Amino acid sequence: MSQNLIEYANNQRYNFHKLYRQVTPINSFTKSTIPFFYLFLAFIISVFGVCFLEKTKVSTRNDFYDLQYKASHIMQNSISNLKDFRLENNIPINIDDDPNRTGIIGEDMTLLVTSVGNLQAKRTSANPDFAALMVTFFKELDLKAGDHIAIGASGSFPALLIATLSAAKAMELNPLIIYSIGASNYGATIPGFTFIDMLKELNRQNIFDYKLLAVSLGGDHDLAQYMFFEESEAVFNQIAQSAAVTIIKEENLEKSIEKRMELYAQALGSDPMKVFINIGGASTNFGATEASLIFPNGLSKSPPRVLSSPVKGLIFEYSQSGIPVIHLLNIKDLAMKNKIPVDPIPIPQLGTSGIFFHFKYRIDYLAIFSGLTIFILITGYREKKVKKRSGEKT
Repeated sequence: MSQNLIEYANNQRYNFHKLYRQVTPINSFTKSTIPFFYLFLAFIISVFGVCFLEKTKVSTRNDFYDLQYKASHIMQNSISNLKDFRLENNIPINIDDDPNRTGIIGEDMTLLVTSVGNLQAKRTSANPDFAALMVTFFKELDLKAGDHIAIGASGSFPALLIATLSAAKAMELNPLIIYSIGASNYGATIPGFTFIDMLKELNRQNIFDYKLLAVSLGGDHDLAQYMFFEESEAVFNQIAQSAAVTIIKEENLEKSIEKRMELYAQALGSDPMKVFINIGGASTNFGATEASLIFPNGLSKSPPRVLSSPVKGLIFEYSQSGIPVIHLLNIKDLAMKNKIPVDPIPIPQLGTSGIFFHFKYRIDYLAIFSGLTIFILITGYREKKVKKRSGEKT
């Protein structure tokens, strides 16, 4: 009885493996090893094909190239005017820190420094290509003339704030700006040349016609506490007063976040906020939780996770409510992902970087190399099969 069961089980196992080989030809293919020569030849053809496709890909101007160029030109003109303004006010340019002589790079350590900053990232951000990038983001969101965008920025990347406003002007958008004075190294760190001063000058030159909605001190708890220098807080307060707009000075970070949301809502009225843009690492915008570190760089249409913390920052507050967020902080990563050169010397000519173009591979070449690779593999497989059969006959 038991012997019959064993034989039955063996027969069933044999039938299963037979059926498996019939329905999974790939299994048979992999067991019938392709000769090394054909595998190597297919590999060489594939590598050559990839390189050839990269070399022959076709670059085409984006459909909104003209808008990108216009925004970049506005940014270039803005930075040029601010450089003249800086020099007229006897604020020298450190050529070692700013080899392109843009004038938008601040000093390393001043009374306004609240955190550590990366000089290479600051120089990268001075490229007008970032205005073209903001146009790209805005077009992806299908923004139209008259739409409202909310901007929350620290003083860490004044060039990116100018890039955002340049794109807004090119597309006739309405920006609502709340500015935190605190900045990381090499940002808007010079008293008398903060973004408050920059915007006033750009308005005077009729490049922009924008006003700040409000300012805050920035730094720890958004109150410029625990600064590197004892006299810093007094200087922060003087600068805030000079803006002649609402000053946000709440007792803690949670209330400071709430106040910002209230001010944006009042300014919007019945109009919707189309996007929230965070520039830099101000804790009111960026948040004060570990989750802030995982918020995606660039444009996000949904939050990476849902938080309940009252200090999660405006990027999470608005993202969780369904409003797209553009997060501008890891600048070198943002540049590389969008075909913008990192820390270029000199800054490229307008309209020539990859951000202005999209690339297409030649489908005919792709088909040729794919077909050739497959043909080589099939040829090798068949040769092995023929040799195997010849061996069996002899």
